[in-house]
Amino acid sequence: MTSHRRLRGALALVLSTTAMPIAALALEDQGIQPFEWEFQDNTKIVFYGQIDVGSLWFNDGDETTSYGLVGNKNSSSRIGVTSTTNFDSGWELFSNIEAEYVPHPSSSVNQLDKYQANYDFDKTNFRKAEIAMSSEKAGKVWLGQGSMATDGITEIDLSGTTVVAYSNVADSGGGLFRFDNDTLSGVSTKDAYSNYDGNREMRVRYDTPSFSGFRLKAAYGQDVLHDDNDSIYDVAATYEGDYAAFDVSAGIGYARYDGSDSDIFSGSMSGLHKASGVSLTLAAGQKSAEEDAHYGYVKLGWQHDFFRTGATAFAVDYYKGDGVTVDGSDSTTYAFAAVQNFDFWNTQYYLTVRQYEYDDDAGSYQNGLTTFTGLRVKF
Repeated sequence: MTSHRRLRGALALVLSTTAMPIAALALEDQGIQPFEWEFQDNTKIVFYGQIDVGSLWFNDGDETTSYGLVGNKNSSSRIGVTSTTNFDSGWELFSNIEAEYVPHPSSSVNQLDKYQANYDFDKTNFRKAEIAMSSEKAGKVWLGQGSMATDGITEIDLSGTTVVAYSNVADSGGGLFRFDNDTLSGVSTKDAYSNYDGNREMRVRYDTPSFSGFRLKAAYGQDVLHDDNDSIYDVAATYEGDYAAFDVSAGIGYARYDGSDSDIFSGSMSGLHKASGVSLTLAAGQKSAEEDAHYGYVKLGWQHDFFRTGATAFAVDYYKGDGVTVDGSDSTTYAFAAVQNFDFWNTQYYLTVRQYEYDDDAGSYQNGLTTFTGLRVKF
């Protein structure tokens, strides 16, 4: 208690000499909180982030590979800062810079490269560098590096387990499939599965105001972080509903990628029954290019307050994809996931066991089995 008071007092003294905040650091005696400052011009600055690291094992049908500590690509380690200014006219100015650092990602490690390490920090580590202007009546205009209209459109999920299991099932992958003759193939779990979600690009985007929970979005962008100047266009429609018995969230979108001459239709929906904690999540997508590919995803979840520390969430899911890797390929996976929340510390402990099954015309493959467990701490 005393050390917290001294820390708040010292920071308030330093800030008062520079920016005259009306409220200093929001560090309460209630666990880990974001660092927040409020200024007299109705501006609020928030520093935030998370650390997400776990242990990963992958059995390819012949041997088990242990990767030790890896970064969780389901929800990567990151840090960011936001600034929000509210004007008397009803307009709001928002800005956000956010970067991630995952040199040893769970989605990319494999038996031939157990560490898949990239310790460099460059422009590709930046997730967001954007500004936005908005009002309740006019909607919101975004400029800069950030989410396209369809980013997150296939990842709507109210199960409470997305830190380790959601429609992008390859994020907990970590391996190459092995042929039945015991030789390793060149097909990884990352290659075999996709949820056809939108991306973050350098873009301009417009969101309409919310009409009874419905909202439309449209964006144009380019992947400048990877020096790809091909045009990307997308549109999306979303819905948020809070009813007496249920929470419901849904979205559907279309994206056009000029570089690959492909069109993607995708979407998801999730419903949570408040009294029982039971949730159902559905996602699907289709990619039309030289060959068509599509998938479907379903998840059944349950959340319950077993402990005073926070809710416990369980889920089982199933994914079926056709033509995701190559024409005629078949990608199937199913998993069990569990997440325990420790609300006081903004921490989640997670565990998943996922079976991967893959087949194509190149040969017969053995099944892969991933076990992934770890902690996410948010601040």
